[in-house]
Amino acid sequence: MNTIKQLSIFLENRLGTLQKVLEALQQQNIEIQAVSVADTSDYGILRLITSDQFKAEQLLKHNGILANINEVFAIKIDSNTGAFSKAVNCLTEKGIEIKYLYTFSLQNKLVLIVRVDKLEAAEAVLTASGLELVKGWE
Repeated sequence: MNTIKQLSIFLENRLGTLQKVLEALQQQNIEIQAVSVADTSDYGILRLITSDQFKAEQLLKHNGILANINEVFAIKIDSNTGAFSKAVNCLTEKGIEIKYLYTFSLQNKLVLIVRVDKLEAAEAVLTASGLELVKGWE
């Protein structure tokens, strides 16, 4: 499967909880490569792609922070609305639900991090559409 690993970290919305995560990662020299934060009134979900997902997950759990690893797709596209639309459309027109997505810039391109409901079907659709899947993060 051409997915990458992403950490989902559940944080209580109160002062200092994000800093606790960042300090733990920094102490173990774990680099953050992409990040997204979604919040509700009481809790937030911090999504990270790091230099070492498994080490980060174990470290956070050891520090009492609820974290788990999910599989997501990283799709490299040109940074224009048409390319973004094509990537989203190729999934949705095949009935694949996008749970969430976020982006970051890499080598003058946009990388879409996408969590979907049907991994295998999404991989087939993305590959058939000629979209470039980023690999290499473990």
